[in-house]
Amino acid sequence: MVHRLYTFLLLLCGVSAVEAVPIPAVGSDSLRTTDIEEIVVVATPKEGERLRRQPLASSSFSQERMSEQGVLGIKDLSSAVPNLFIPSYGSHLTTSVYVRGIGSRTGTPAVALYVDGIPQVSAASYDFNFSNVDRIDVLRGPQSTLYGRNSMGGVIRVYTKNPMQYQGSDLSVDASHVVGASRSGRDDGGGMGRYRLNLTHYHRVSDRFAFSAHFFGDVDGGYFRNEARGDERMDDQTDLGARMRFIYKPKQDVNLDITLSHEWLRQGGYPYEYRGAVGNPTTPDPQTAVGHIAYDHRSSYRRNLTHAGLTAERLWPTVALTSTTGFQHLHDCMNLDQDFTDCSLYTLMQRQNTNTLSEELLLKPRTPLALLGSEWSPLSGVSAIRQWNTVEGPVTFHADGLAWLNSLVNGQGNAHLPTVTSHDDQGAEEYTMNFVFNNQILGSELPFPGTYQTPATNVALFHQSTFSRLFGVERLAFTAGLRLDYEYFSLDHDAAFSFGQSYGLEGRLTYPDGHVREGMPLVPVSTYMVADRLEGKLSKDYLELLPRFTLQYTLDNGTQSSHLYATLSSGYRSGGYNVQMFSDLLQTQMQTDIMHNVANATVPVVDAVTMIPSDVKQEVRDMLIGMGTMQPTDVQAATWYKPERSWNYELGSHLNLLHDRLLLDISAFWMETRNQQITKMSTNGLGRLTVNSGRSRSRGVEVSANSQPTNRLRCTLSYGYLYARLRHTADQPVPFVPEHTLSVGATQTWPLSHPRLTAILLHADYQGCGRLYWSDTSLAKQDFAGQLNARLTFRFRSRAPLTASSVSSSGRQSSLSFWATNILSTRYQTFYFETMQRGFAQYTRPVTIGLQFRHQF
Repeated sequence: MVHRLYTFLLLLCGVSAVEAVPIPAVGSDSLRTTDIEEIVVVATPKEGERLRRQPLASSSFSQERMSEQGVLGIKDLSSAVPNLFIPSYGSHLTTSVYVRGIGSRTGTPAVALYVDGIPQVSAASYDFNFSNVDRIDVLRGPQSTLYGRNSMGGVIRVYTKNPMQYQGSDLSVDASHVVGASRSGRDDGGGMGRYRLNLTHYHRVSDRFAFSAHFFGDVDGGYFRNEARGDERMDDQTDLGARMRFIYKPKQDVNLDITLSHEWLRQGGYPYEYRGAVGNPTTPDPQTAVGHIAYDHRSSYRRNLTHAGLTAERLWPTVALTSTTGFQHLHDCMNLDQDFTDCSLYTLMQRQNTNTLSEELLLKPRTPLALLGSEWSPLSGVSAIRQWNTVEGPVTFHADGLAWLNSLVNGQGNAHLPTVTSHDDQGAEEYTMNFVFNNQILGSELPFPGTYQTPATNVALFHQSTFSRLFGVERLAFTAGLRLDYEYFSLDHDAAFSFGQSYGLEGRLTYPDGHVREGMPLVPVSTYMVADRLEGKLSKDYLELLPRFTLQYTLDNGTQSSHLYATLSSGYRSGGYNVQMFSDLLQTQMQTDIMHNVANATVPVVDAVTMIPSDVKQEVRDMLIGMGTMQPTDVQAATWYKPERSWNYELGSHLNLLHDRLLLDISAFWMETRNQQITKMSTNGLGRLTVNSGRSRSRGVEVSANSQPTNRLRCTLSYGYLYARLRHTADQPVPFVPEHTLSVGATQTWPLSHPRLTAILLHADYQGCGRLYWSDTSLAKQDFAGQLNARLTFRFRSRAPLTASSVSSSGRQSSLSFWATNILSTRYQTFYFETMQRGFAQYTRPVTIGLQFRHQF
């Protein structure tokens, strides 16, 4: 049955290859392509115009389009928006968003996320359940003047349904199953299956009060196997949560919008497949075969995420004041087999406790003001963000890791101690002696515990003025804005280690006849305690000026007027501290402390051996004391990475062609970036670090097209081309930046006159990206690749009528959908990295088929 359904869906996908957009109800006589903002009404205090009438590059997704394209979270937007790439790491912990060559895997985000107007400050909270979402806007290019820090790449705005505008209850049930075998060729039975349930109730009690209550559950049995632990699933997850929204109007001129949400998540680890050695690894060789996933330690991620928001609006006859207050609490814990093999090297546990409080006040006139023959629309605001973050991040070395650390110390000592040669009176060589270290770290494991508090404060003032009918020209508009941002960061760090050390020194004598005497005791084996700590407080602060200028010309005065615009804007991304760098610093300090004990025990013994020449004694003394002396460490310089800054130059247009049957958006941009933040593995492989990599330059073109050729066919195309290079490395491509992003699809609708079955819809789309490089030093890359997806939907009319306030006018509906993703079972890397001279990659799942039932009541 499964294979028959798969074949049926595969045949249906060949009908079309373009993606869907919202259109009027089936049966409309108009062939005009409908702008999403004509269907979904969203209040945006910072903008007074529809998104396509603003001088910026943007994309919007309605709930219908998200359903057709399987957008369940932020990572599903990747490639569906021109020059947007969000790699899938296999965990909700890290969400890296790349737009126009800006972004990195760690550190502060380059793209800001707002949910119902509330900023989500931590990137660890970006990947959440998108059910109950009414609309998503993606604004590309620096938006720092209005949105501030960490929006230099753009802004993603998520809006849930407004219970004042939508009434009733929505139920959605979804079940899916992976079809295909594992990389090893075994029949996996398609994994354990995934099941999702969403239930939302919207109720308007009166014209002054309405609320919505949303509950969701997502259980995924996982697909990728961990062959080193009894074939456990690496990517299983259980995600449960609730979201509440209350809208209250105590007076006609006062609006209160309150949102509350909580999410409970339990997830497996990262399904990274071993791709083989890429250098000369010094750590033990794993038994893991190339093309397999095998971790000897269980990896997992747990998260509790709570959001609360209050948007209060006070209206006066001439001005409006909007206050937006947000609070976010994140408590999560990641356990990771850091060597990603069946070797027992080391593991990482990162526990994070973050509280974020944000406030923004916005003042603007309710109608434009007359000024020098122009219509002046000023907007002024002040914002503040305070974040408290505590991270516990112990790295623990296990059996193979301890053997590796011992080999480093012993190998270093044996390689640098000189060979002693003794001669007789005639100058003939009598014998040679080599020193043999015998150092061992005692115990079965070695933890490096650390606690790091990284509070951050941001305060900003901003203003933007828009002049319409500039210089009396009816269709010309000019916008100028400026933002002053102040940021303060601090780091309280307390990282330590403590363990027992066993050390002894032997000599190996080689006589002229070749006879070798092993185990000549020099320093008796003794036990020492090794303990040290890095503790202190660091801080940094800086100011940023963020201007923005735009010039826009309106080509016509139609229902959906066309525009040309030019933009000059500046953006920045916050700096910060690499707390994982302390693993490197501690390891260096540990080796120094070990060699300090070695020097104290060895130097007196060597000095007492009469057969060792004095010059050799001095050489040994200098070498051991030097290796046992800790050099001053500038912790601030070792852990801090600078803010990233950019200038964006852009030309674009929003065109409505063929009597509004085709909506075409085109933009071309040139972006110059300083102190580009990229992610690298630390020197010893114990984590990822954010570093500044000089300057970069990005140039590109973006095209979005929405059309409705007939009443029954709707189509869109999204394409982005990007040329992004690091200028200081002979034009090395910026890592994690695809050269091409493409999304193309269509929906064909067949309306029916049946009393219950109202329509049949067939949707198909293709999404892909590439070529992209995985680091700034490696040639590892992923060529262009993508997925073909399809959805067949049967819509039914419910018996119950809709209330007059409902958003739809066609009666309550139910739908049954059969869908499939990655129909061609294309296998490509969604993520690749190298650590400890070994490569690892995450790949796509093969064909997945599913069934969804939605009902309105």
